[in-house]
Order: sequence, then C-alpha cells, then structure tokens
Amino acid sequence: MESRSTPEARNSRVVLVTGASSGLGRATAALLARRGYRVYGTSRQPTPRAGTEWPMLPLEVCSDASVEACVRELLAREGRIDALVNNAGHAFIGAVEETSLQEARAQLETNFFGALRMMLAVLPPMRERGVGHIINVSSLSGAVAVPFLGAYAASKHALEAMSESLAHELRGTALRVTLLQPDGMRTGIGFHHPRTERPDLAVKRRRLVSLLERATREEGNDPDLLAHEVARVIEDSAPPLRIIIGEGAKRLIEARRTLPEVEFGKLLASALHLDTEPATA
Repeated sequence: MESRSTPEARNSRVVLVTGASSGLGRATAALLARRGYRVYGTSRQPTPRAGTEWPMLPLEVCSDASVEACVRELLAREGRIDALVNNAGHAFIGAVEETSLQEARAQLETNFFGALRMMLAVLPPMRERGVGHIINVSSLSGAVAVPFLGAYAASKHALEAMSESLAHELRGTALRVTLLQPDGMRTGIGFHHPRTERPDLAVKRRRLVSLLERATREEGNDPDLLAHEVARVIEDSAPPLRIIIGEGAKRLIEARRTLPEVEFGKLLASALHLDTEPATA
C-alpha cells in the first residue's frame, strides 16, 4: 500500500545517497532533492560541483573510520537519517579462473562489506527513532550469475542475502529494507579487469565487455528509471523487499525461476552471444 507524503513531510525527511557524484546515485539524489527531501550525497572526494542541489559528504565505504565519520557528520547536521540509499560500488569483469583472491576480496569489500558498513552505521539511530528505510541497489546479477561476472554476482548475491535476513529481523518494527534489481543503466560506469587474463577466454570476454559497455551507455535504461523507483518506494508505507527494474531483467529473472537449468543455460549463452563462433578468414 502506498502513502503519498506531503511536501511538508518530505522537507523534514533526510535521505543519504552513497555514490552520488555520478550515475544512478546522482540521478537519485537529484530527483529526491527536486521533490523536497533533505538529500545528502557522498563521494570519495567531493568537489564543489559534485552536488549542486544537495550537500556532499566524503565517504570511503571500505573504511570503518570514514563510514563512522560520514554518519556522525550527518547526524550532527540533521539529527536523523530517515533513509539510506546504498548505491556506491563497482563492477569487476573476469572469468573465475582469471580472478585472484585479492581481486575477489576487493569486489566484495566495496559492493558487499561497504554496503554492510553503511547499514550497521545507520541502524542504531534508526532504531532509536523507531523508523527508517534502507534501500540497497543490487543488480540483475543479484538474481542471475552470468559468465565473467562471478565476483560481481557474488557481491550482489551476498548483499541480497544479508538484506533479506535483515528485513525478516526487522519485522514488527517501522524499519524497512528494499532491494533494487536494475538491468543495464546508462551510467557510463567503468569496469575493473583482472591483472592476468587467459588468452583462450579473450574472445568471449571481449564479447561480454562490449555488450556491457553498450548496456551502460547508449543502449541502457535511463538512470531516472531507478531514481523514480527509489522515490516511489520511499513514499510507500509497505514497500516490497525486491523491485526488478527493466524489462530485460524481468524476463531473465522469470526465466531463471521457471526454466530447467539446461534450458536456462542455453538461453543465457544465446542472449550474451557467448556460443557464437568467431568469424574465420
């Protein structure tokens, strides 16, 4: 059930958006600011132009001290945090055999442990006030693990599991958790690559990188699509645990749920063009 908040109510609600200097975070912060929320964004190194309609706070989600300082500063300014949008993250592209333990740890440190640090930092003040909403930006990869995105998918699957468990633990309170599962968005996100690449996997890897680059640039969904979902779910008095964003993501997740493993594997390989043999001279 949705409950449309008034402009006056929005003006008193404080929303913290991580990774708000660009992409999904910036689109979300901008929309919420236009709608009258008291928005704070974060970036590793905020610049004067990083946020024009909202203040930016420095934050490195991989640092306990930085997370504590960010939340402490926001509470000192506002005295409350009504909603956290956990958006900061990056994507590592590499086959499992190309992924070192160090690279896997770095991926999870940002996408999973970074988000967990933020949740653990905002939950005490939310508990104290008896109200709050944590919105975690997951991914299609949080529901479907695709080739060459194993570490990234692992980080998002971990985020999904922790978020779902937390949501169950918060039953009976006015604290809520929501996961967003977007398909490719036009964010221009940069990708991290393995230090050591296997030549025998190069062709398939290049195909996937090309597909992902198109999906996060000219062919992807508008970031405002996710921003509007955030705005909608913040105003919902009984928000869902998961929201799938994008028709492609909806179709693929439904196929994952309903098709036998072998059939789904064929569908996925075909969709990613990974079974196509390279042209020969």
